[in-house]
Amino acid sequence: MLKDKIIFSFSASPITVESFTGSSEGSIVGWSFEEPVPVVSSFLKGSSSVNTPIPSVFQAGKWVYSPSGVPMCILTGKLAADRLLKMRKLSHDE
Repeated sequence: MLKDKIIFSFSASPITVESFTGSSEGSIVGWSFEEPVPVVSSFLKGSSSVNTPIPSVFQAGKWVYSPSGVPMCILTGKLAADRLLKMRKLSHDE
């Protein structure tokens, strides 16, 4: 009976993910789980994952924190946006 109730289904392989995202070998969670990873991988240092060597330029997304995934992509986007808003507020206060 359940089969008759399915309205939509979707399946994907690493090749599918790679074709949609351009990620190497179809990665869906950022860097591999092998050490060392070239990005922040400590939850306590997570807010620093948005920093770059370029002043006033921040980064966000799956490649800036390990392990990644949708929640960390959203969080790093929020952290980067908050940094920019704080910088803007500080420049207006001066």
